[in-house]
Amino acid sequence: MEKTTMVRAVLTMLVREGCEAAFEDIWRRTMKEAQPRGSLGQALTCDPRQRRRYIITGDWESREALQAFEQSPERRSMSAAFEPLRESASKQVLEIIDRF
Repeated sequence: MEKTTMVRAVLTMLVREGCEAAFEDIWRRTMKEAQPRGSLGQALTCDPRQRRRYIITGDWESREALQAFEQSPERRSMSAAFEPLRESASKQVLEIIDRF
């Protein structure tokens, strides 16, 4: 039996100046509403030295679960809400080797 590899999505966003509180509020609201299948949890963090720089991490049961979410209407709606608040965004997907 083949083992499914969990993945962690790491999304780095630079939020427009003055939009930090709105960004955090939208993130909290959308996370409370969203229950994506295959999601193992999400976290919003920020760099205290560069307050406009946020890193969102999300652990997923598999790369396929993440890809299904990325192609969903819910994900498109979330992205549309964030779009006017951000200056830039980049994403990495990492394989989780171990987790406790």
